[in-house]
Amino acid sequence: MIINIIVDGEKLISDRIQTDIADFLKKTEALYLSVLQDEESFSQVRNTVEVSLSFVEAGRIRELNQSYRDIDLPTDVLSFPLWEEDSKFAPPEGWECLPLGDIVICPDKTSDNAAENNKSFEEELVLLMSHGLLHLIGYDHYDDDTKHIMWIKQEEMVEQFFREEGTGYDRS
Repeated sequence: MIINIIVDGEKLISDRIQTDIADFLKKTEALYLSVLQDEESFSQVRNTVEVSLSFVEAGRIRELNQSYRDIDLPTDVLSFPLWEEDSKFAPPEGWECLPLGDIVICPDKTSDNAAENNKSFEEELVLLMSHGLLHLIGYDHYDDDTKHIMWIKQEEMVEQFFREEGTGYDRS
């Protein structure tokens, strides 16, 4: 399986991360690949999986939040899964390239969250990118049980992203 992340707006994060944006995104692709390979619903996927990742200003994410969630405030991350049926992940089989959907992140809200949670920008960003991917593949947090499962999974993803020695990422 190959993971292809299509990125828009990377200039909004390039001066906020500690390493080269291309290296950061390559590491994100590796993380996504690892997660998808562990998911039973992807056991038969042998080709390309595609994720759209957009970084936008607070005004734009506020518009999206208003349009899709009827909340007139900026938020940190929005996910738009393509393969959700009755709140379950139901991707088609046999596609050469399987697009999962869109993740939209607001770097300004990411910075605010990082400061509030005493985390680095990168750590908060990886958390939001992990949260977004999990939504695309059917995870949700509509009750305490599903929230607990999703929160554990996204924390594992953050740990995995930063675990490898010599990556140039500092969690302090």
